[in-house]
Amino acid sequence: MPHQLHDYIGGKIYLDIDESPMMRARVEGTYEPWKTRVLQSILAAGRTFVDIGTNKGYFALLAAKLLRGTGRVLAFEPEPNNCRCIRHSVEANGYANVTLFELALSDQAGAATLHLGEKSGWHTLLPGLPQRQQGTIDVQRRRLDAVFEESGIERADVIKIDVEGAELQVLAGARGTLTRNERVVLLMDLHPYLGASPVAVCRLLSDLGFSLYDMQIPHQPVAASNQLTVLYAERPPAARARYRLERGNEQSTSTC
Repeated sequence: MPHQLHDYIGGKIYLDIDESPMMRARVEGTYEPWKTRVLQSILAAGRTFVDIGTNKGYFALLAAKLLRGTGRVLAFEPEPNNCRCIRHSVEANGYANVTLFELALSDQAGAATLHLGEKSGWHTLLPGLPQRQQGTIDVQRRRLDAVFEESGIERADVIKIDVEGAELQVLAGARGTLTRNERVVLLMDLHPYLGASPVAVCRLLSDLGFSLYDMQIPHQPVAASNQLTVLYAERPPAARARYRLERGNEQSTSTC
């Protein structure tokens, strides 16, 4: 079946449901149910949702619907065909608060090679991975911090990251954003089977004051482990207060 618009929980989404069981699950309401419920529970009007590795836009479109025309959705996707689908869906829904950035996020800027996967959600910046050797295309990569600075964006309330093994690079390029937004919540897919290190991701987030939990509600604390494949992270009140104090001290020092 070719790409076409389908009704789903986030409005209308343009995709080929025969591409994979996961594409069909998006329309049937069975796709990543815990992450979906988390987003429904925490994304309130006026907030900013950042979707890194948007693919066909399932979570970006859902966020736009939940925000009811307020706030903003910032979607990052480097693969042109996926981007065409996202634009089609955004237009069909009339979601004016969605901004699509056709680029990859990483820890540096410049041209990069995107290695194409057998499925549209499997593309990656990392070379030599199984089922991701269907050719390559040139894409642009940026740091999230730089995109925010150049676009005059400061606020990030919820950040979803699903980048096929490049989690650490994305986080490294987003340190400033994560530091400035003390209440930001992270929803992450981790890919140890692609060579990424969930332990290293957990260590980086812990160093930034985040506590780590399972995605399932009610969230239970998790220990750093290379078996982790999903992660919910937020700062507890004490860590948020510490970050507020540290930022206040930095601002006072800079004005002296």
